[in-house]
Amino acid sequence: MYLCIIFIPPVYFLARKKWGGFILNSILYGIACLFVLTFVFAFVGVFLWMLAVGHASFVYRKELVSVQADLIAAKMAEKIQNQPPKV
Repeated sequence: MYLCIIFIPPVYFLARKKWGGFILNSILYGIACLFVLTFVFAFVGVFLWMLAVGHASFVYRKELVSVQADLIAAKMAEKIQNQPPKV
């Protein structure tokens, strides 16, 4: 997934079916590719590519943290339910 995010960030959003992120990231990535391919303002293209990668990695990281928080909450709930009642 990290390679997908680094090289083709819009594919990450397409795989996750997040259409708003896909459209925004496709626009950023498309403009970045145009700038890099024309060699006129390649530094602008690299900057836009970095924005697209940053956007995708931020959303991916946020998703991972959410999954981890859900796992921790489920384990805590399981431990609380398995405790013997206090007298």
